[in-house]
Amino acid sequence: MLSSIALFASLQIGPFFESRDDYLAVRPFYAAEGRDTDVMWPLFTAHDGWWRALMFLHWQENGDSYQFEAMPFWFNGRTRDGEKYAGLFPIYGRHPHILLLHDLEFALWPLWTKYTMPRRDAPDGKLTTRSVLFPLFSWRDDGAWSLWPLYGVNYQRESDHRYVLWPIVTWASYREDRDTAGAGSSWMVWPLVGRIDRERESQWLFLPPFFSWAETHSRPWAERTSSAPETRLRCPWPFVEWESNAKRSRLSIWPLYEHVDWHTYDKGDKAGSVTRFGWKLVELYDDETRVFPFWTSRKDDSYFRLWPFCETEASEKGAVRRTEFLSLMPIRNIPQVRRNWSKFWTFYEREENPVCVHHSALWGIIRWRTVK
Repeated sequence: MLSSIALFASLQIGPFFESRDDYLAVRPFYAAEGRDTDVMWPLFTAHDGWWRALMFLHWQENGDSYQFEAMPFWFNGRTRDGEKYAGLFPIYGRHPHILLLHDLEFALWPLWTKYTMPRRDAPDGKLTTRSVLFPLFSWRDDGAWSLWPLYGVNYQRESDHRYVLWPIVTWASYREDRDTAGAGSSWMVWPLVGRIDRERESQWLFLPPFFSWAETHSRPWAERTSSAPETRLRCPWPFVEWESNAKRSRLSIWPLYEHVDWHTYDKGDKAGSVTRFGWKLVELYDDETRVFPFWTSRKDDSYFRLWPFCETEASEKGAVRRTEFLSLMPIRNIPQVRRNWSKFWTFYEREENPVCVHHSALWGIIRWRTVK
C-alpha cells in the first residue's frame, strides 16, 4: 500500500538536474555515468581513454600510444613502439593501421598509394600493394597487378583471379582449401551469365546477380544428412530467395514475407526461427514479437514496449523491473539518449524489486513507495 510521499529537491530538479551514486546530469548540456561523459550529446562524448566531438574529431589513447583524427583530412599519433605518424589528406600521410590497411602511405592521392595487408601464406605474413593513380594501375609483392579496367590478376591464398574489361569478363581457378568449397574454377560474362564449378560447390548465374541456382556440400551437412546438396535459389534477387544449408533454412519474398529456421552447426538441431512481414516491420521470433516501432514483447516477460507510451525491462535475473512513461525512442538500449534526453519526456517511472515498488512522477518531484 501507499507508504510515503516525498518532495524531491536535493538530487533531482525536474528533468534538468539529477545526481546519484556515480551519475550526474545537467541536461541537455552534461551527463556523466561511470566512465562515460557526454557534453551536448551528440556533439561530444568520451569514454575511458577516448573522446569524439562533432562526429568527425576523435582522440584515443592507450598507455603511451595515442591517435587524433579530424577525418578525412588530418590524423596524427604515436604507436606503442613510440613511432610517430601523421597525414594531411590528400597531400601526404602515413598511418600504421586504418580500416583493414597496415602501413598506409599516400602522396597527392590518388597519385601514389602504398599499403600492406596481412596474408598467412606470405613470407612475412603480409603483402604490400603499390598504386599509381588509384585505382588505375597497381602491383603487389606476389606478382599480382592491375591496369584497371582493362586487365588484372589477383592471387589469393587458395585462388587466382583475372579480369578483362572489368566487370564484363572475369574468371578464377581454385585450389583445395579446408575453409572453402574446394578446387575448381569459375567464370562470368556480365551481365549475361556466370558459372562456378568447384569440388563442393556448383552454381549457375543468369543476368547476375538477379537469377542464380547454387548447390554446395559442406562437411557439417554431409556428416548429418544424406548426399543431397545444400541449395539456394534467387529468382529474381532480392525479391525471391530460397535456401537450405547447414546453418539455416530460409524463404524470402521481399519485402512482403520471410521465414528463417536456424540450426546448430554441429548437430543440425533447430536453434530458433523468425517470421517477418513487411521486411522487418513485423517480426515473430520464438521468444519475442516485434511490430516496429509500436510493439515489442518477450515471452519470458523480461521486456515490453508500447511506443510511444511505455517501456518495461527486467534485469538479467529478473530481480528488478523498471517501467517508464513516456518512451519516445523506438529503439531500445541507447545509453546516450537515456543519460541526456529521455528524462524530458519520461513523466512517470516505476522500479519493482522483491521487497517493494518505487514510484516517481513528474521527474521525481513526487515520489512514493509501496511495500509488498
